[in-house]
Amino acid sequence: MDLFNKAFYLSFALIVLVIYLGSFSHKEIQLQNKNYHYWPIALLLMVAANLGFFFAGIEPAFFLSVGNTSLAFSALAIVLFIRSWDSSNSSISKNTFWVAYLLSLLAYEFLRVYASFNARVYLMTGLLGVLSLVGLVETFLLPKREMSAQVMVLKGTFFAHLLLVTVRAFNLTYSISSGSLVTTIYQEGAITGMLRALGVASNLLIYLAIGNILLEKVWRKEEKKSASTERKMLASLNSLAMARDNETGAHIVRTKAYVRRLAWRLRDQGSYVDQLSDRTIEQISDAAPLHDIGKVGIPDHILYKQGALTKDEWGVMKTHAFIGESVLTSTKVQLSDGYDDDDDDVIDLAIQIAGGHHEQWSGGGYPRGLKGLAIPLAARIMALADTYDALISERVYKEEWTHDQAVSEILSKKGIHFDPLVVEAFMQEQDHFKEIAQRHKDEALEGKVFRDLGQTVEQKLRRTEEKFEFLFKHSPIGMAMVDHATGDFLEVNDALLAYTQYTKAEFLKLSFWDITPPEYANQEAEQIAQLNSSGSFGPNYKEYIRKDGSRFPISIRGFILADADGRKLVWGVIEDLSSIKQV
Repeated sequence: MDLFNKAFYLSFALIVLVIYLGSFSHKEIQLQNKNYHYWPIALLLMVAANLGFFFAGIEPAFFLSVGNTSLAFSALAIVLFIRSWDSSNSSISKNTFWVAYLLSLLAYEFLRVYASFNARVYLMTGLLGVLSLVGLVETFLLPKREMSAQVMVLKGTFFAHLLLVTVRAFNLTYSISSGSLVTTIYQEGAITGMLRALGVASNLLIYLAIGNILLEKVWRKEEKKSASTERKMLASLNSLAMARDNETGAHIVRTKAYVRRLAWRLRDQGSYVDQLSDRTIEQISDAAPLHDIGKVGIPDHILYKQGALTKDEWGVMKTHAFIGESVLTSTKVQLSDGYDDDDDDVIDLAIQIAGGHHEQWSGGGYPRGLKGLAIPLAARIMALADTYDALISERVYKEEWTHDQAVSEILSKKGIHFDPLVVEAFMQEQDHFKEIAQRHKDEALEGKVFRDLGQTVEQKLRRTEEKFEFLFKHSPIGMAMVDHATGDFLEVNDALLAYTQYTKAEFLKLSFWDITPPEYANQEAEQIAQLNSSGSFGPNYKEYIRKDGSRFPISIRGFILADADGRKLVWGVIEDLSSIKQV
């Protein structure tokens, strides 16, 4: 029994030591929870407790006090750590905790010398039982946002630990009443020793449950970051699509709403249910605005032509589907190293939509002439939504159709241009389509671009310039324009102002060098040389200085352009990498 006890305590100490070393890997949670230190403290004290019990088998003096005191304060640290998950709870300072530990260690050493073994066991059993009960109560008091399957496991583990402590107390009482004389833990019987070992070992289940909860927190955080990155990416791509789209901005809003209605109706009527989860429907809706992003590659004289396109021009225009697919595929490759090819995330669905929304059910579409179910479902939904909106909208080559005329046209193309099931969903949703179209009608200013055949060249470009200004102002990525000769800022967007915490008026009084730390001087010289030789630079990685003097990491790229007076300007695109650096 003596050998078993020593082997058990030494093995358990090594196991917990491994968990302790791993506790320093959760940097993200440490930043969020100022009392995170109680987690490694609890593990370290459990290591100390088991080593204390191990050496107590060799020399009981003092080591037994270290073992029991560390065991109790390890349980206390666990309770304090769990309490810290609710930010509204108060806590004790780390210094107060260690002072209490040292005083308790001295007090227990006094008891070891002057109190009986049974009294000490009753004390430790009662103390650990109370701490287990408090821990169990704290798990029930956690806010709803913290509740998960792992928290339920933690509750069960605390309950089991409390049960083992209770059984051990009854067993001790029975041993005393039967006249058993025990003076150290190494003299306990098999059943008593087993209960003690199980009580200690049950702490491992608590640690594993907490470890899983922490991993779940990290996973949730990373999921939120991924969603945030995805939203920023979509916002940037959407702005790019709008800046080069020859349709109105309301067209994108309407088609996104149409697509969502069609997808929900398809699932409600029992069509393609396995392909249309709630998440997938939202992703298709989010990807819909990118359906014509390929128009970034269409020349202006074709894209903005006032009148019908020639055969050759139409051939060029049709390439926008393939261009869009290629642009988004390239974006996917550059933005992620580890995309799962089987994971239908937003970018994958956007690729399907951009490349397939002009395919036809009968096989007569472009760019590949796909037929029937070979056309991705997201593209088949987009095809009908895009066609309906084109029919009811005024264009330079056609008058707007009425809602009833558009419905009749789409119904006539059922099974030819459009998936029959998608058409059936449309017929059920047509009243909603009409409502969406009326709610998001093209603004008069936007429609004028397509109606005024006598407009000047400057007027033709007005809408593109307006969209570019919108992209510049609202892009989630920082942008700025700098005088090439002086380095003075000439223009800045809201995102870069948010990064640096300046107002626009304050920022435009600065030069490029005012927000760049001096130690990056050599890198800046190389950047300017690259800019002068090739006309562009980046991406380069460095830091910027905020208004309050703090720094943050950035990625920057830029290129030279000239204004109407021939003055050289540098256009810079700056991304805040703070969140990526933390990860």
